[in-house]
Amino acid sequence: MSTITTLKPLVLAIMLASLAACGGGGDDAPSPQVTPTPTPTPTPVLDTQEAAAIKDDVAVYAVEKNQVLKATVTTTDTSTWTFADVNNDADDSDANVPEIDAHFVIDGFADDGKAKNATLRLRGHSTRLADQKSYRIKLAKDAGLWRGEQTLQFNKHPYDLIRVRNKLAFDLFRDIPHIPSLRTQFVQMQITNFDKSGKQYATNDYGLFTHVEKMGKEYLVNRKLPTDGNIYKAEDFEFFLNDNLTLDDKGAALNKDNFEKTLGLEADNKNHQTLIAMLTALNDDSKSFDTVFGQYFDKSNYLTWLATSILMGNRDTINQNFALYQPKDSNKFYFLPWDYDGAFGFEGQPDQKKAGELYAPWQLSVANWWSVPLHKRFLQDPKHLTELKQAVDEVYSKYLTEAKVQAKLDSYKPLIQPLISVVPDKAFLPLVDTANFLTEWQNEYARIAKLPKQHYDHFLASLENPMPYYQAVELLSDSQVRIGWDASVDLQGDALTYNVKIATSPRFEAAFVVKEQTLSQTELLLAKSLLPNGVYYLKVTAKDSKGNIQNAFDSTTVADKNYFGVYAFEVKAGEVVAL
Repeated sequence: MSTITTLKPLVLAIMLASLAACGGGGDDAPSPQVTPTPTPTPTPVLDTQEAAAIKDDVAVYAVEKNQVLKATVTTTDTSTWTFADVNNDADDSDANVPEIDAHFVIDGFADDGKAKNATLRLRGHSTRLADQKSYRIKLAKDAGLWRGEQTLQFNKHPYDLIRVRNKLAFDLFRDIPHIPSLRTQFVQMQITNFDKSGKQYATNDYGLFTHVEKMGKEYLVNRKLPTDGNIYKAEDFEFFLNDNLTLDDKGAALNKDNFEKTLGLEADNKNHQTLIAMLTALNDDSKSFDTVFGQYFDKSNYLTWLATSILMGNRDTINQNFALYQPKDSNKFYFLPWDYDGAFGFEGQPDQKKAGELYAPWQLSVANWWSVPLHKRFLQDPKHLTELKQAVDEVYSKYLTEAKVQAKLDSYKPLIQPLISVVPDKAFLPLVDTANFLTEWQNEYARIAKLPKQHYDHFLASLENPMPYYQAVELLSDSQVRIGWDASVDLQGDALTYNVKIATSPRFEAAFVVKEQTLSQTELLLAKSLLPNGVYYLKVTAKDSKGNIQNAFDSTTVADKNYFGVYAFEVKAGEVVAL
């Protein structure tokens, strides 16, 4: 992002009231009888009444048992595609989707004796590049439904060493108000393949999967919610308008394929005018944010989603891994959770730590969401930040305690440990020490229950840090270069200064530093003669009056190493180019 915008800093400090009870009286004299002033019980920031529009029906989960279901799938290569084609479908963005006929049987969905009762294709985005694949099985219209579902999603979670992060999250969500969950189930799947001539050529145990309920019309039916609304699944969506979200004169997506590059249409009533109105208002700084927020969002739902994202450590929710449900004839958009296999300390998993830092420091704090206009406008208001603190405290103390998380993990362990201890899963676990795979798996498993407390503590501590920003460099003339950056925002209203470093090395060793200066403004003008043609690296560090620091959103990769907060650019004859 090369265009620098100016962010208005806050000048009001966040005030949190604290009450202390005190009494008097010396040792020699009796204490006077003083009636203490009662300390009021704080009103929970999350309302006790859940919005009817997203109220989860607990009966939906009654069918779920703490067990591993057995599923068998028989696939038949078609004249167009083979099972190998399905597994080699590395690109989910093109129109060619290898899909083959299948026969599906699972507990509660008996063998109907038909040659075909479903189709099978690959599912997932980055995970389809893994050795172990995830599959979508869609039941034929005349085959009936399994647990009220036609489209079944079997996730392998190949990058999750413990293979339970996603299920753990959704099982915990069942008890958390203001945000619905999804049904999940451990499944062991066997797949038998037949070639086009009908000859069987493979039968294999594909090991452990987690079935995850699809967010669509059946999801709404199973919760006794109206099915004529919209469910938007974020694919690449940061609450900005773009050309993909163009509508026809009736309010439907002008080009559905383009629309779904930004927002997948899990349920589509073909009227998205309210979505466009919401995004237009949200990105209009002249409009009162509180008015816009109150019109389009439910505060309890939003705070719960953000608080659980913080406490579960689900960082990858800036532009994906969530959905919005908009009931028909309603202006409200409700957050729905999605995809948590990268949560619960995934960045601390042994293979991730060995590979290097997965996230920049700002991504491990509430600043992770600062680039999104909805979240930024909410957080920069002191009263809303106080509400978020209260929501995080409520969710942590009531629903994500170490004991609750540990109880779930304990219930899963005897189910899945036997499966990950044998092939195929044993052969594909993302391990560092394959010789001691079970010890590594158990150590990672034991780490999870303590993470919400660690995330809670880090959330509170990191609020003191200024917010991140973008950097840019531009050539003003043949003789002058402008180094610029957005103003950082300090949520406590502390004064900020900026340390600017320009170097020919991304590590900024002293010998390679071309310029270093500390400023209070957000730009630095340099003579071009100071920057002869070549590649340079810029790092602006914001520092508040208490010594808390923050770096920029920008990052660059050199020789396969990530350098966070660093902006790379090249000076050429007559131009400056971002790298």
